[in-house]
Amino acid sequence: MFRILTNIPYFFLLACSFILLFLTAFLFPFGTESDTQILNLIVDKNSWSFRDSINVHNIFSYFLNLILDSYEIRSLYGYRFLNLIYFSLLIFTLYKIIKLQFYDLKILPVLTAITCTGVIFISFLSLHGILFIGLISLIIFYFQIKFFIEEKTYNSFFLGLFCIIALSLGNYFFLLIVTTLSILKLSDWKIEKNKRFAILSNLSFIYILAIIFVILDQIYGEQLLFKINFSLSEILKRTYLIVGLLLPIISILIISFYYNLVKKINWNKELFLYLLLIAISFLAFIFLNNQIFSIIIFILSILTIYIFRTLEFVELKWLRLFYLSFLLLPAFVIYVDTSLYPNIEAIPKFNYLFYALIVIICFVNPAFSMQSQLFVESYKIITFSFLLLLSISLSFFTINYQSKFLHKGIAQTITDDLSCDLDKTEIISNLENPTISLYFPKNLKPSYFPDCEIELAFTSLDETPIDNPSSINKTLLDLNQKSFINVNFIKK
Repeated sequence: MFRILTNIPYFFLLACSFILLFLTAFLFPFGTESDTQILNLIVDKNSWSFRDSINVHNIFSYFLNLILDSYEIRSLYGYRFLNLIYFSLLIFTLYKIIKLQFYDLKILPVLTAITCTGVIFISFLSLHGILFIGLISLIIFYFQIKFFIEEKTYNSFFLGLFCIIALSLGNYFFLLIVTTLSILKLSDWKIEKNKRFAILSNLSFIYILAIIFVILDQIYGEQLLFKINFSLSEILKRTYLIVGLLLPIISILIISFYYNLVKKINWNKELFLYLLLIAISFLAFIFLNNQIFSIIIFILSILTIYIFRTLEFVELKWLRLFYLSFLLLPAFVIYVDTSLYPNIEAIPKFNYLFYALIVIICFVNPAFSMQSQLFVESYKIITFSFLLLLSISLSFFTINYQSKFLHKGIAQTITDDLSCDLDKTEIISNLENPTISLYFPKNLKPSYFPDCEIELAFTSLDETPIDNPSSINKTLLDLNQKSFINVNFIKK
């Protein structure tokens, strides 16, 4: 079976990854407090602060809102289209970096690996522009190294332009990228004086821009976004977080590091640069207080290139030991699903069939192959297994919970059980809930005289449901709380 899987072309896996990416974008619901905040901010442009008004992502989102309104598109999923555009541009930028620095590296395996992780990004990242910030950092990295290779005016122009965009987003992490690259380049005493002067001029211009933005933030009373975290508990928390998020990849990174420094496989100054940036990015994730998840996106991008460049033609007999870390993925999926329920007894029996299926899938793993394989071949197997796991998990969550999502359940109960027209109904809630604010803003503050008034009362599953014969009780899934809750409906 493993030999059959190694014959699957990477193009097929890449195509499957993109299909899964788009399906995830338009199937995974909203409902978190951060999504509510950004969508309310987009709609109410008058409430924008100075920082909001220069934020390029907010501007893009605002114009997207105008386009959706002009076509009377009420679906919130249209906003996730921006994240799809950002991720597509990230893939394209990654492609350009590989062509620029590693022209002989096989591109499809790298793009497939990063696209697979993109499925998770699109699912769980909010609409706050985290993906866009990570993309801008990667674009700055590209134009910086392109400027070193081709000292042309347009490279310097685009480098400055994207640095301005990064600063408008409150992204100061890119300063570590351009500073590191510039210092390494200036340490080469063989470069010409004119080029040395051009590098120093660019670096000075970028830092002057950063100082200007800091001053503007202070003038307009904005919070300083460049802060360093020295809290020991927070440092430990972030260390555990980044290790947990990147656990399977960190295992392979250790092998790559060993082959680079000990075996001297593919070792050159480009890979040293990548290794240095990975280390700096890890430290930035731990110590910088803002936009730490956008740093993860940059780390994953350069980490993927580094691993594939190092291990592309390496045959590792003991790599299977590290592939075992991928067995934690189904364990994580099972943990997420079971955490939605208050106790084991509340978990439906059907869910156990799903758990058994994804556990079986996890054994489609090169760790259990009896033959040694090249890294790029064994990675096909783990990619296939990962995509299969994601596909089945997405199908399960969609089929099993689609009708149980809070916004779906409320709308269905009002129309079917209470026989009310949702467009002519006023909703009264006993507490502020992000999902209600997100999906039913016109019902909370109607501009019309309602035909129905529905009062909602929310309680946890640990509490006794409201006992009222004239009301309806439903158990629905609240994504903001990541658990099921009791919802009581009373028709006034």
